[in-house]
Amino acid sequence: MNHCSSSHLLLLISVVFGAVWVAHAQVPFPGKCPDVKLLDTFDAEAYMGVWYEYAAYPFVFEIGKKCIYANYSLIDNSTVSVVNAAINRFTGQPSNVTGQAKVLGPGQLAVAFYPTQPLTKANYLVLGTDYESYAVVYSCTSVTPLANFKIVWILTRQREPSAEVVDAARKILEDNDVSQAFLIDTVQKNCPRLDGNGTGLAGEDGLDVDDFVSTTVPNAIEKA
Repeated sequence: MNHCSSSHLLLLISVVFGAVWVAHAQVPFPGKCPDVKLLDTFDAEAYMGVWYEYAAYPFVFEIGKKCIYANYSLIDNSTVSVVNAAINRFTGQPSNVTGQAKVLGPGQLAVAFYPTQPLTKANYLVLGTDYESYAVVYSCTSVTPLANFKIVWILTRQREPSAEVVDAARKILEDNDVSQAFLIDTVQKNCPRLDGNGTGLAGEDGLDVDDFVSTTVPNAIEKA
């Protein structure tokens, strides 16, 4: 392959990675999606309720957000109502988005937040959970044989879980050889009660967008 062809190939790969990241707001990786260990059984009813985001891969829709949580409730045996919510760290205003999920298999859900999104392919894989304290969620999509993009969440039942709970969740990622280098801890301090209006914050967390872009994300990338 000549230099010109090599340059074109590198450019194509860069464009694919860039377009995917912008479109899907997930972390790009080389190659196809790796195999992960799927659950043999899954108790959807026990999984319902509020889960707080302890840590996650960088996600553009979460920049400037804190107190992020998800609330799941069963509509029927295979359909789940999904509400994702957060607080803007600079205005103190709450926001949320409502979606729906289909349980396609043990711990395998197809989640959609737009009417045109199909609910036929799992994009939310529960790699491990004890239902009472932690859940590890994984999503990966192969774009080409050369590229895939992933997002990972560590969810907990408590806003500030114990070290033992976090260690148990991280062990799930280790067992599946899923990189933890891109995980960024979610701010869960000074959060309003869930039944409040989201405006009575106790104080600021002291991290602004510039700090996030110039410090937090580069530090995560450097660890990779």
